[in-house]
Amino acid sequence: MQKTKKQNFLSWNYSILKASLKKINLNVIQIIILDFLFYILSGYFVLFWIAGINEKISSFDLPADLTAIGIERAQQLSRETQSFYYLIIFSFVLLLIAIIFLASILKGIIWAKTADVKVNLSLISKFLALNLAWLGFWLALIFLISWIVEIKYAFAFMAVSALTGFYLSNNMYPNFMRNPGFSSIKSSLKLSIAKIRLFLLPYLIIFTGFFLAISISSLTKLDSFSAALAEKIYGFLGFSAAQGPELSIGLLVGLLANPLLLIFAALARYYISTLAAEISKSK
Repeated sequence: MQKTKKQNFLSWNYSILKASLKKINLNVIQIIILDFLFYILSGYFVLFWIAGINEKISSFDLPADLTAIGIERAQQLSRETQSFYYLIIFSFVLLLIAIIFLASILKGIIWAKTADVKVNLSLISKFLALNLAWLGFWLALIFLISWIVEIKYAFAFMAVSALTGFYLSNNMYPNFMRNPGFSSIKSSLKLSIAKIRLFLLPYLIIFTGFFLAISISSLTKLDSFSAALAEKIYGFLGFSAAQGPELSIGLLVGLLANPLLLIFAALARYYISTLAAEISKSK
């Protein structure tokens, strides 16, 4: 009896995987291009923010000997430092909002095409509202973890939060595209928790696929090519990504914009979209 159930479960997963592959059409090319643009533009936003912060830092006129300055100058430096601190926080929040806005447009179109839904302004506007609330919640949670949890445990808590957010988001987005409303969000979250056993194997397949894609990219030097391409694009746009934090951003964007990863991510979305739809029908 248990063997029969196991066979039925595996055959059910195989049928969903096969059905998802049949849904792939020429839209996948647009999806890959939009995904590439999202990572490149997000990296550009971050580099633009870093350049602004560096420019502000270089404008500070700090005396060589801080002990030799007077009280008035010390108070002025204190006010300038405090203003700079608030500027960093405020500008960083604006940066996150800009990236969420960008994600809502490009990722919104990507998920709509994956779910075979017509893209319109109303849908993208609702997806933006969802992302501002949803991603804002996860970003706030990660910030609280970094602030409250001890450093030696913080990374583990952040990793669990990131994986949980990834899991819930990817189950919710395709269903939201088909039915953009609060009821869709509520039912998707409920199904993601109540039917987690049905999602475990597909997500194991997806994470294994990502690991293999990263490994193949490393062996074939495709990741190095992507990083070099990102560096050239940012160089053309007036930013150097050859050293410091800019180099890290360039390498990260190069990894995420890796053609092999983008192709696999597109296929994984079709798989998740079909899976989420099928589980929603059987609730």
